[in-house]
Amino acid sequence: PTKVVILTNMVGPGEVDSDLEQETAEEASKYGVLKSCQIKESVGAPDNEAVRIFLEYEKTDHASKAYADMNGRYFGGRAVKARFFDEERYAQGDLERRIPSRVLLVTNLVGAEEVDADFQDETADEACKFGKLRRCIVKMDGVHADKAVQIFLEYEHAEDATNALAHLNGRLFGERTVKAKYFDEHMFEKQVRCHQ
Repeated sequence: PTKVVILTNMVGPGEVDSDLEQETAEEASKYGVLKSCQIKESVGAPDNEAVRIFLEYEKTDHASKAYADMNGRYFGGRAVKARFFDEERYAQGDLERRIPSRVLLVTNLVGAEEVDADFQDETADEACKFGKLRRCIVKMDGVHADKAVQIFLEYEHAEDATNALAHLNGRLFGERTVKAKYFDEHMFEKQVRCHQ
């Protein structure tokens, strides 16, 4: 989980009025200290993704409460979808909608010294819990300590990758906070060719 929750499908395109931000902020403040509420409308996006509401909380557990209560809740006949949003992207104002990829890059799961012969298979077994996994590739990067071990997970469907992302990003594993993000599929194919 992160401190930022994004809500979609609360209202449709063209339904954003001047009161929506204030009303949403008041509702969202029930779950904890709300630092900011931003509404973005994406032209050309599907109806259920066109209006995205970003809620930034003081603490992760406040955001978690909002997520738990808002996800799947009905609002004016629509089933609201909630998910956590990357704090760094939010802080940088990078709020544009990205097309989910079928590939995830996972870092800071383990250190280089913890990778053994079974690591790739064990990681693939764990990753299969979130959806149909096509490939799991482990690469070593000697440059950055927190990115020393790069794990690429390629799923059959983007929804599976999204599910894995929600479960893996920000998860504590030992003393480490795991980082997961979408990775460009074309770049991944290049990585695979270099890896072979």
